[in-house]
Amino acid sequence: MKHPEPHEKVPLLDHGRRTSIDYESETVRRILDAAEALFAENCYAGTRMDEIAAVAGVNKATIYYHIGGKEKLYDVVLTRHFAHFADRLERELADCADPVEGLRGVVRIHAEEFNHNNYAPRTIAHEMAGGSRRITPELAAIYARIHGVTARFAEQGMASGRLRQINPAVLQVALAGVLLVNTINAPFRSQVAATLDAGQPPMPTLPDMAAFLEDVVINALTTAPPD
Repeated sequence: MKHPEPHEKVPLLDHGRRTSIDYESETVRRILDAAEALFAENCYAGTRMDEIAAVAGVNKATIYYHIGGKEKLYDVVLTRHFAHFADRLERELADCADPVEGLRGVVRIHAEEFNHNNYAPRTIAHEMAGGSRRITPELAAIYARIHGVTARFAEQGMASGRLRQINPAVLQVALAGVLLVNTINAPFRSQVAATLDAGQPPMPTLPDMAAFLEDVVINALTTAPPD
């Protein structure tokens, strides 16, 4: 029997499963990527573990060993979505002192993330449509960080007189919600676009909606500079 060398990491096991997830593992990455794509396409209830295993190129036992069952896997995928987004917002906007530019940054980062990877908004939309039954307190706390960035700039803007009075939660829904819906209904917009006459304006893209939010929503909240 081969014993591990002193420098080798030995995973702690609980009933044949790891007690922590090795996010540096190529196997774990393949499992999470497969689960992310399938949950986005089919939602939680419509996704089977054997499908995830097949796409990841592993067997189900490997998934249970590295991560756990379907509910745990789903929670990890959602946590990865929310944490990545919260980390980027906080990192890139940490030094922004201008509340208006900060809100523009919030719009830009939402649009860039949704455009780069539409799995996150699609999975979140499935979860919200199902009543958010699998959003844990831990996930809600991560999302609160995302909301907190928008709230910080809104509160700074109102305190300084740069922005009109608004509920920061309403602003977050207005900014993020529009971009999320625009992302998930892209196939529907393509179908509608095919029926439009040649002279009609094209259906809006995600960058179009981001520009609209900056031009209409944020500019409408900005107060005129004092004389």
